[in-house]
Amino acid sequence: MSHRVADLVVDTLQAAGVRSCYGIVGDTLNRIAHAIDRSEIDWVHMRHEEAGAFAASAEALLTGRLTACAGTCGPGSLHFINGLYEANRNRAPVILIATQIVRHDLGFESIQEIDYEDVFKGCSVYCEMIVTPEQARRKTVAACQATDETRCRRARGSGGRRQCLLARGAPVCRSCAASARSPK
Repeated sequence: MSHRVADLVVDTLQAAGVRSCYGIVGDTLNRIAHAIDRSEIDWVHMRHEEAGAFAASAEALLTGRLTACAGTCGPGSLHFINGLYEANRNRAPVILIATQIVRHDLGFESIQEIDYEDVFKGCSVYCEMIVTPEQARRKTVAACQATDETRCRRARGSGGRRQCLLARGAPVCRSCAASARSPK
């Protein structure tokens, strides 16, 4: 079985210390959910995305560890917003994995299409979309590093915010990963 982008993203998050991911599984998140299931990260199914973001924030505050939440494209990911603003306010190290509609449908105002950068810019220090398989590791590492920088600033008393990573939906997550070696 070849190493997929979803596996690479999850392996990178696990190497960064993520132990839990709170969210709701949906069609565009299935590859990520399966990769989490095969990893040492615990998937915590929530009844609502907002509760997932609040739970991730609480765990991150209590443990000081990077904690994840994840949701499907469109309105599903928008439900995380209140919990993410709370995480930002409390400077909790939380990362959101939000999926997007398929690339060839972007720009046609689909009901599921969301401009995540515009929506989440007020509560994140890193908000990027993984558009190609080659970007997966680099952007996931950058999001995790943004969290470390945030924690260092918080320890020095100069603030910081939480970050947001956007993973593409099924087509990219299903793709074979470039440089398929897992981080150790």
